[in-house]
Amino acid sequence: MSSSYKSKDSLSLKMAVDLEFNSYERRAGTSDFSAESSSEEQAGELHELDRLAIAGEVTESFFRFLIENSGDVIWMYDFDADRYTYASPSVFRLRGFTPEEICRQSLYDALTPASAEVAVAEISRRLVALKRGDESAAWEICEFDQLHKDGSVVPTEVMTTFIRDLGGELKGIIGVERDISERRRIESEKERLQLLMMKAGKMEFVSRIAGGIAHDFNNQLQSILGMTDLLMASHPFSTEQLQSFEEIRTAVAHCAGLTGQLLATAGKRTAKPEVFDCNLAISSLVQMKQCCMPGESTLDFFSDSGLWPVLMDSGEFDEIVGHLLSNAMDAVSSGGSIAITTRNVAMDIEYGGVHGETTVHDSVLVEVSDTGRGMSAEVMGQVFEPFFTTKESASGLGLSIVNGLVERCGGFVTVDSATGKGSTFRVFLPRMMGAVEHSAVSASRMPTGHRGETILLVDDEDAVRRITGKFLESFGYRVLSAADGREALEVAGMYEGPIHMLLTDMIMPGMNGRELSRLLESQRSGVKTLYISGYAADILSDDDGSSDVHFLGKPFSRSALSDKVRSVLG
Repeated sequence: MSSSYKSKDSLSLKMAVDLEFNSYERRAGTSDFSAESSSEEQAGELHELDRLAIAGEVTESFFRFLIENSGDVIWMYDFDADRYTYASPSVFRLRGFTPEEICRQSLYDALTPASAEVAVAEISRRLVALKRGDESAAWEICEFDQLHKDGSVVPTEVMTTFIRDLGGELKGIIGVERDISERRRIESEKERLQLLMMKAGKMEFVSRIAGGIAHDFNNQLQSILGMTDLLMASHPFSTEQLQSFEEIRTAVAHCAGLTGQLLATAGKRTAKPEVFDCNLAISSLVQMKQCCMPGESTLDFFSDSGLWPVLMDSGEFDEIVGHLLSNAMDAVSSGGSIAITTRNVAMDIEYGGVHGETTVHDSVLVEVSDTGRGMSAEVMGQVFEPFFTTKESASGLGLSIVNGLVERCGGFVTVDSATGKGSTFRVFLPRMMGAVEHSAVSASRMPTGHRGETILLVDDEDAVRRITGKFLESFGYRVLSAADGREALEVAGMYEGPIHMLLTDMIMPGMNGRELSRLLESQRSGVKTLYISGYAADILSDDDGSSDVHFLGKPFSRSALSDKVRSVLG
């Protein structure tokens, strides 16, 4: 019989049987089916009734077959009983309950509390709409979170309509529902990728802004610092006057630090990697911070004596820990404790896969935890975003800088927190593998006296070029000046003597410093190059295979320029 369910004409046959059976029932209630009927007629009618009864069983079996083999769950809910009165067998695959167990459940047993409240509110709204004659409320598709027998939550899409009795009164609901876990997973992944794209776009924007600010702003700072150094060297000044000059220098250094923070956020600040012990660096920071702890707060450091070395810029490491400590101190301003812990972490065993975007390797863990105010999940999700802050007077760059600096050296940062329960930041830094030799600077590379070499100075900022030229001349060098790359090549072409060094800005209109250096070296072999720029040395990509790239970041002092030039010339 089951093969008949698969026939394309089975539905038409079922409808024909139903119509005939209904017609017979109507005739049975009239005089057409009376006591005066002949026995032959009655026998014929009874035979027809038996045939239609069999057809009715076929119809019921047909629908039962469809319902019991549907992947979706079909159910009925009775308002008076306030429970399910039917659930198709597929409910076991969806929620782990048998149909019999489902029929003992109410909406509040089947749905999560939040979904149950929404469902009840929606039913009430639709009932009111139907009583007003709004038939569009008869059908609805919603998403609800349902409870599985194992305690998990199953997201479902549910299509429902109302059941009416013969008098038209609304008595219950019939629904069809399906599991949408995979759909939710895809939507969540899509949202995650969109957020990553937004973050990448934001970081690209910050990168462009940071680079532009660093280049222009540091050029102005270079003029201020350079002129200050020239004035200080030109006349004997009183102690009070010299103190004023030093205040100018301090202000310039502070402003340079601000641009450095922007560059760090954008991942464009010059790094000077070195091998060092994190414990020693943290101990120094803790000693400095101990005297600044607010109120009754405490600061403790728990170190692993056998901590692996790391390879990164030690100044950047100090900045990472400094920012985390400052945040923690702010969190315990009303009292509490801060703990810094270091230890070795075998990532493949202990933390394998904890950070999907980072290569798994042995790491040094630096953990900064506090018992302060903590953060909500919403805040925690944005805490590393540039310019995001919950403080009234803060730049919103601190933790963004931390994240950028850690990622640049191949590590990653995690955070655990809850409102009122404190916060824990964990910094994972790659372990430095193999033997490490700290090479000393050879005597031939140490700064010596100036020997009157010729330096080609190129910078598109007139003030910077003029002041730097005066510095170089005061050191005893012969200086050739140019405002851009093309002019520099013309000057070099007309100069008959040797040119020992090209001292050039990196970012210039028309031709950048790298291009100028290549062209000049092709014309004059052996020319040393020293780049000066307010931009990070990251732009000096070593795409020509050379590892001997010399860089001096703006703003630089007179003495720093002297030392660097002498060091490069040898």
